[in-house]
Amino acid sequence: MQRELSYQIPFERMIKLSRSTRRKAYPAVRWLTWLLVALLIPVVAFLVAFGDELRDIAEDEGIPFGTELAFLIVGLIFVAGLWLVRRYQIRLMKGRGNATEFVRLKQDDSGLHLISDDIEHYLKWHGVHQMLLERDGIVLSHGTMVFLVPDKAFASAAERLSFIRDVYGRLTESARAISEKHVRAALDVAERREGQAGPAGSQPAHVAK
Repeated sequence: MQRELSYQIPFERMIKLSRSTRRKAYPAVRWLTWLLVALLIPVVAFLVAFGDELRDIAEDEGIPFGTELAFLIVGLIFVAGLWLVRRYQIRLMKGRGNATEFVRLKQDDSGLHLISDDIEHYLKWHGVHQMLLERDGIVLSHGTMVFLVPDKAFASAAERLSFIRDVYGRLTESARAISEKHVRAALDVAERREGQAGPAGSQPAHVAK
């Protein structure tokens, strides 16, 4: 059976949906976080109420700043607990999908087609809201969605620079304005290489300054 629907979702609803989905998708993570907070409150209250007594006991044992040290230890335990909860959430996320799936990227005149075994995305050029460079790849964002194209996907550094320049040149004016400071260094390298190659090695320029 085929079906076609048309609808519109306000941005504010998407923000609320993101929070609601996280809570419902990983309820154990939410309860563990609240448990840590619930345990922290009485411990901090105890330290505040009996701080002077703890300091006196610690000084009798030759430990300076006993109360302050206790606060530090409690804080470190709380941070460590949050880190463990975060690691647990990441493990749950990995268990629900293929975290290392193979992705194929196809570029055409209208946009980028990202294909995996489980899902497909077609990112039109006017839908790319920003382009960023990370230490290991190129990030394209559409609203709250981000797509990473790893540097290792390109056969050479020249091909990577060509991709950056081509995508940047196809962005909307507003997307170029917020992306330029992040990709300008790469664009300059691409332009210098094109200049060194001469007219015979030049490519159609999409870059708008």
